[in-house]
Amino acid sequence: MWNLNTKVVLITGATNGIGKAAALALAKESPRLVLTYRNQDLMDALSEEIKAVSPNISIQAEYCDFSDQSSIRKCAQTIASSNQVIDVLINNAGVVNTSYRETSDKIENTFAVNHIGYFLFTNLLLPNIEKNSEARIINVSSAAHSFVKEINWDDINLKNDFGMGVSAYGQSKLANLMFTRYLATKLSASGVTVNAIHPGGVNTALGNQNQSMFGKALKLMLKPFFRSPLKGALSIIYLATREDSSDTGEYFVDWKIAKSSSYSKDLGEAQKLWELSEELVGEKFTL
Repeated sequence: MWNLNTKVVLITGATNGIGKAAALALAKESPRLVLTYRNQDLMDALSEEIKAVSPNISIQAEYCDFSDQSSIRKCAQTIASSNQVIDVLINNAGVVNTSYRETSDKIENTFAVNHIGYFLFTNLLLPNIEKNSEARIINVSSAAHSFVKEINWDDINLKNDFGMGVSAYGQSKLANLMFTRYLATKLSASGVTVNAIHPGGVNTALGNQNQSMFGKALKLMLKPFFRSPLKGALSIIYLATREDSSDTGEYFVDWKIAKSSSYSKDLGEAQKLWELSEELVGEKFTL
C-alpha cells in the first residue's frame, strides 16, 4: 500500500456520500486532509467523525461552490498557497438536476458542476500536483456516461431538450471520462496518473437538488437496490492507496479496469471538449 502518512489528500464534495466515505476511510492512513464543502454544519460534523477515527490528523476545510467559477478560483488559490504539494486529488463534487438551471456563468448547472468544476479546479492545482511524480488524480464519473452517444456540440447546455435531466447528467459524466483520458495523455511524461471511477448506484444526497416529486419518488423506490457509500468509494480508496500507480487514463469499476463507450475514448473529441472548456472558463491551460 502507498503510504499516505503526511501526504496531502484533497477531496471535493467531502461532506456527503462517497466523498465522506472516502474521507473517513483514508483518514485511517493519517494523511493531511483537505476537504471542500458547501454546508458548514455538515463539515463540522464530518471533522468530528474524522477526529474520532484519527485524533491527530490535520484537516483543512475550504468552502467551494462548484457552480461558481469565482468560488472555484478562490478555493483553488487558497489550497495552492497553503500546500506546496498535492499528492492525491479526488474530484467528487457533483449534482443531478431534474429541471433546467443555469449558473451565473451562463452554463447549465449539471455540466458546470460535474465537468467544468473538475476541469477548472484540476488545472488550477496542477502546478502543486506535478511536484510529486507519483501524484494521483481520481475523477468520479459514472456508467451514466452511456446515457448519451456523444457530446451535444450544437447545444452544450441541452436547453432545447433538457427533459428530466437524464441526458444532461449523462453528458457531464461522459465529459468526465473524456477529460480524464485527455489529461492523462497530457501528463504522461510527468508520472502523474489520472483515472476515473464508476461508484455504482449509491444511496447519497446526490440528486436531492431541486428535485421534482417524480424524481424523489423514483429515488425512494430504488433505495433498496443502492449500495452503501463505502462500497461506492472502494475504487477511490483503491486508487488512492495502491502501491502500483502505473495505470493512467483508465475507467475503474469495483477497483478493476472496465470498458466505457467508444466515444469516451475518442481523443479528437476530447481535445474539442478541452478547447470548449477553456472557452467556458476564459483561460487557456498549456501543459
